[in-house]
Amino acid sequence: MLIMVMLMWLSAGFTPSSLPSADSLASNKPKATWLWDTSLINTSAGRNDILQFAKSQRIGRIFLQVNPAVAQSAYRSFIKKASGYGIQVNALDGAPNWALPENRHKITDLVHWVKTYNASALVNERFAGIQVDIEPYLLPEWTADQNAVAVNWQQSLAYFNELVKMDSTLTTAAAVPFWLDSIQLPDGSGSLSEAIMAVLDETALMSYRDQAQDVVALAAEEIATGDRLGKKVWISVETNPAPDTPYITFYEEGKAELERQLALIDSMLQGHPSYSGIAVHDYAGWRALSN
Repeated sequence: MLIMVMLMWLSAGFTPSSLPSADSLASNKPKATWLWDTSLINTSAGRNDILQFAKSQRIGRIFLQVNPAVAQSAYRSFIKKASGYGIQVNALDGAPNWALPENRHKITDLVHWVKTYNASALVNERFAGIQVDIEPYLLPEWTADQNAVAVNWQQSLAYFNELVKMDSTLTTAAAVPFWLDSIQLPDGSGSLSEAIMAVLDETALMSYRDQAQDVVALAAEEIATGDRLGKKVWISVETNPAPDTPYITFYEEGKAELERQLALIDSMLQGHPSYSGIAVHDYAGWRALSN
């Protein structure tokens, strides 16, 4: 298995001479995380709790789900305080059916909300970008007609990027699974993974495994594509429980092993211009890990 992984590294431009001890590694890349429970920013204590954790973990990016029920003053306070710590906050939202043409208005609504919010906020209170988490492979339509849904997904993301860039410098991103590089578009133009990466600034690659060499092997093609296209890639790992597939999460291993494996991942990928850092899913799961 290790020989196969090393061959994949070399074919994608990876040249680690060895796997160094995690104790000797110091990451020069920030981490990121997803914060889905936006109600946590409603209070000063909640905001402080999140950002103290973020500071302790060297988090440089938070993907914060947009919840219109949360007061805009809470967003302003949270983002301003995060900015003071050097932490970027990007808006986050999405659902599987957003990939379908009849639901494209939901993308429009999200982009409009973020732009309207930013227009009313001070510079250090603004979102820096928008990430969508759509995942239409969870829909029954994916099983019925994968080709059509794949094309609609890519087109929806192209629409999203065009809408965002129309009058802003916000970063566009999407969370995508590692296996999209195995799906070819029906017109023969290439993989769904590359087609999605081509129309966005960044992707967060859900390369969920609990061993560094496995994470890097799953991400090899996307990292190489990002290098070639000039696109950024966040390498994502999971911390929430997955009883049926424990190898995809660090839930059993705990915080110390997570940090050791993240350091190894970082050492293997830090030479690639496309590599943005590691995104840990998610804030709640990460905080709940055993020591």
